[in-house]
Order: sequence, then C-alpha cells, then structure tokens
Amino acid sequence: MSIAAPLLNADLLSLAGVPNPLPLLGGAEVNFNRTGLREADMRRPEQARRISTACLGVWGLRELVDDTALLLSELVTNAFVHGDGEVVRVRLYLTDQYVCLEVCDGSREAPQPQPVGHLDENGRGLAIVDALADAWGVAKDGASIWCTVLRNVDHPEGAR
Repeated sequence: MSIAAPLLNADLLSLAGVPNPLPLLGGAEVNFNRTGLREADMRRPEQARRISTACLGVWGLRELVDDTALLLSELVTNAFVHGDGEVVRVRLYLTDQYVCLEVCDGSREAPQPQPVGHLDENGRGLAIVDALADAWGVAKDGASIWCTVLRNVDHPEGAR
C-alpha cells in the first residue's frame, strides 16, 4: 500500500461531462497492491473507509463520513472482486462543491448494476452507489469508476 498526492491532469469527471472540479482544495491517493489472497484483499475496503474518514476529518466534513465511507467501500470491494489489475488505485479529492471518489482497478469492462433478489447477499454495490452519490460514472475503458458527494457549503460541519 502506498499513499501519494493526487494527479492534477484531466480527470474522469471532466471526461464524463461533469463540470471540471478544479481547483482541488485537498486530495489523497492510495494504491493497494492485489495480493491474490482473498482474506488479505478483503481488508482493503475497511482500510479505504478509514482513509476516507481521516481525509474528511482533515477537510472539516465529518457530516459526510458515513455516505462517503460506504460509497468508497462499495467501489473498492467491487474493484477487488471484479477488477483485473495488480493494483487498485483510490483517489479522494475535494473541490469547492464535491467530495470526489475514484477507483481504478484495471478492468477491461465497465461495471453494470446486477438484478438481485430480496435474499441475495451480494450484488447491490452499484445500486448503493446510485442511491447515495450525486453523480457516478465509469471511464470508457472500464478501468475506473467515480462518484461525487455534494458538499453542504451553506452549513458548517454538523449542521443540517
């Protein structure tokens, strides 16, 4: 696992038609190496949740911790279950309007929401992302998925 500053070149949001979120107000990137061991790799969503919680705390956005941590957990879980790459890259960045999440897993196909039954234990990840995120999408090559959470810039932390 490595942590680095986010790249500032053209991002998935602008490629998908979401207004360019630059300038960045803060950001973090973490790269998780795929171990090939299911137990080790399935600890990565929890690590991603802790990283997002820490970032949001630093950014003074604790009111967004629950939704952001759940979204990131779903995206990272999908990356480790369905992705192809040796590394899963997670980017979080803050703009004046959004908290942005991006997960790159090296897939060659775009993830698709799957129909699930009432008793199914898996398969709801993208439905959760669709319900909680303000916007989400997938890179044309299928290697990355992103979502945004709207910041409540009118109210200080904790106020709703």
